[in-house]
Amino acid sequence: MTVKKKTVADPALRTWRDLNDAIRDASEADCERLLKLEKAGRKRQQFVMRIFSRLNRVRADRERQDLLGL
Repeated sequence: MTVKKKTVADPALRTWRDLNDAIRDASEADCERLLKLEKAGRKRQQFVMRIFSRLNRVRADRERQDLLGL
């Protein structure tokens, strides 16, 4: 019996390198979309944590700018 992997919905989620290339300049909305796709798809823990890490950084930067009124 072979285990069939779920298909990858977005090219950014194919490999670790593709993910890192995609999220390097990703917006908050892009990160949320990728996180949703990964959680609905293959659910790879390292991918979820990497996307979440980037989302957290982008969100913190936005909140800091809002706080400082920039």
